[in-house]
Amino acid sequence: MSTKQISQKKLKAIVFTDIADFTKISARDEQKALDLIQKQNDIIKPIVKKHNGEWLKEIGDGLLFSFDSSLEAVRCSIEIQKTLKTIDDLNIRIGIHQGDIFVKDGDVFGDDVNIASRVEGFAPTGGISLSDKVHKDISGVADIKTSFIGHRKLKGVEQETKIRCITSDELPKHRKQLLPLFIGYSGIIYGTYATSITLFSIIAFYFLGYQVGGKMVMQCIYCSSFILIGFSCLSYVRGLSIKSQRLLVYFGYFIIVITILRWTIFDQFFFQESDLLSDDRDKFHYFSPYYRMPIEGYKTWETQQKELSKKDSLKVE
Repeated sequence: MSTKQISQKKLKAIVFTDIADFTKISARDEQKALDLIQKQNDIIKPIVKKHNGEWLKEIGDGLLFSFDSSLEAVRCSIEIQKTLKTIDDLNIRIGIHQGDIFVKDGDVFGDDVNIASRVEGFAPTGGISLSDKVHKDISGVADIKTSFIGHRKLKGVEQETKIRCITSDELPKHRKQLLPLFIGYSGIIYGTYATSITLFSIIAFYFLGYQVGGKMVMQCIYCSSFILIGFSCLSYVRGLSIKSQRLLVYFGYFIIVITILRWTIFDQFFFQESDLLSDDRDKFHYFSPYYRMPIEGYKTWETQQKELSKKDSLKVE
């Protein structure tokens, strides 16, 4: 399409609506379906005009209109859904996207118009879905709440698009992704618990005179990775993909720093698995591949344990 053929190009908040289950309604009663379309138009037109919107096109049971402001588009859509709540069988889905529209000979064109129609497909019945562009424009408005639906692949768009839905004004919410939520909270709880226990064990055994194996450091890193996995899952569910990626980068830094410290400054505090087969094995008592104690210290510890056992036996007698 050449620019000479296009009379106007506008950056707009584009709203696309569609009647839910219209095909089924039409199959049962064609006249009722036609009456619903007319009723829809009669109700929605004044609301669009009230919010300074531009009525662009009627596409079967769907409608297309636009606004200069994303906020006006959202407020208009909320009012439409609140108005239609009490009308039987007139349940619509609304999708809002921001982008360029091209107007030629009274008709409307543009990739963003198609995107708006695809965003609408993710809205719950009686609800409103938004593209990320629209969400960024209204994110600072206190009385409008949204919920993240997910990253969705839209036809004609290379990258996955973040889709959200309006949850304020008692509008229907999209079903939450339960599995990532479960994995997220489970990972954080388990990772925090296991990492805390491992760190406490390393510190406690060190002060009790034990030497800790290098395996314990790897176990600590392994346990802490569950915390990262948990936060990444929750960030994904909430639509904070950048935060999730940032956490992975930070964890990479953490692994590198811990590994360097382990083999340099703190190397003297840990023993290797190969030490179990070395000539110095007789100098230590190995409780497990994770902990050992110098043989002198172990003999002292063993003597103390025997004395405590004797005292306990005498008390029993």
